[in-house]
Amino acid sequence: MEIRRGMAADEAASRALWGYCFERPGDPFFEWYFSRVYRPEETLVGQEGGHTACALHLRPYVLSLRGRTEQADYIVGVATHPAARGRGLARELLAGAFRASRAAGKAVDILMPSDASFYRPMGFAFYAHQWEREAEPARLAALGRRAPKAGAVEGPEDWALLDGIYRAHTAGRHGYTVRNEAGWQRRIEGQLREGYIAVVYDGSGPAGYLFYSIDDRTLMASEMAWASGAGRRGLYAYMAGHLGSVDRCRWYEPMDDRSYLFWADGAEHTYIRNRTFPYMMARVTDPAAAFTGAAAAAEGTVSFRLDDAFLPELSGAYTLRAENGAIRAEAGGTPSFCLTPAGAVYLLFGVLPPEDLFRCGEAQWLTEAPEARDDTLRFLRANFPPADNWISEWY
Repeated sequence: MEIRRGMAADEAASRALWGYCFERPGDPFFEWYFSRVYRPEETLVGQEGGHTACALHLRPYVLSLRGRTEQADYIVGVATHPAARGRGLARELLAGAFRASRAAGKAVDILMPSDASFYRPMGFAFYAHQWEREAEPARLAALGRRAPKAGAVEGPEDWALLDGIYRAHTAGRHGYTVRNEAGWQRRIEGQLREGYIAVVYDGSGPAGYLFYSIDDRTLMASEMAWASGAGRRGLYAYMAGHLGSVDRCRWYEPMDDRSYLFWADGAEHTYIRNRTFPYMMARVTDPAAAFTGAAAAAEGTVSFRLDDAFLPELSGAYTLRAENGAIRAEAGGTPSFCLTPAGAVYLLFGVLPPEDLFRCGEAQWLTEAPEARDDTLRFLRANFPPADNWISEWY
């Protein structure tokens, strides 16, 4: 199979494959995506005999990661034509995507999986879950407090109303996307094709926003952010205000949220459903570049070996040097431990404490010396502590 970047001549095939596997032509999101978001050069196509057998889209994003910003590709729209399925072409295409990202200076790829078991063998690992919560409006009303003012975002020109809330909401969190004006405007345009955007205010200004739609008597909030506790209570009240027109409200909150500890009736009595929602996976495509620039709290040096069966060219030793407040990573060194590709994700994104990588089998010791193990764990604990990951991008 020939794998290459898309060109203008590939648009018809890309639209047809997307329409077969996802939204159909004429669907508001389909038309908006291919008129406002789609770029041929941001697709990767796999061709056999001059025909497109499979394709995926590489959406460029910027992640906040370990104290700096990191360019990343968000893989969406992975699709194989039915006539070409069952031959491993999607796996081949994804390997090509990783290499294309690396060649473009992207050290990390992210992906929201429809079937995580398909992507795990390729080195993807979950770095962000969310709480998925659902309640009747009447029960949700007990948690809310009506905001002094609420309004609607009606177009992309209102992006600044949301940006300040987003910045406050993501403060202290990790792994989220850094949004600029153009990114916000696309996000708003896409949402308004499928639903609504509400903003609630407190005494100091915009305090919370909600991206939502209403279908089959369910209010579905795809993104919710707040700048204050009053903003969150105002959003709860706003959703609860749909009593009579909806039977259920469903929304998502960060996994680090602990507000339910203070609710009078506790989570089980307040919610119809309260469960974790597997949200975003990541894959390291360039280990040296991915770790270089990460903030460092303690100086020192450690080396590890990466064992990467899916991308064997990445396998080998890497050294992490912490100096002047930052990590510098390079190939080579004498490793004291080895990492799986998933272990590299867990370490970089702070999904697990470093010692848990060894307990769960994503890292293994290569040295028997207790002092070397202690020094390695001290370095990793200081420079790669667990982080509160949150991200809210759907495409």
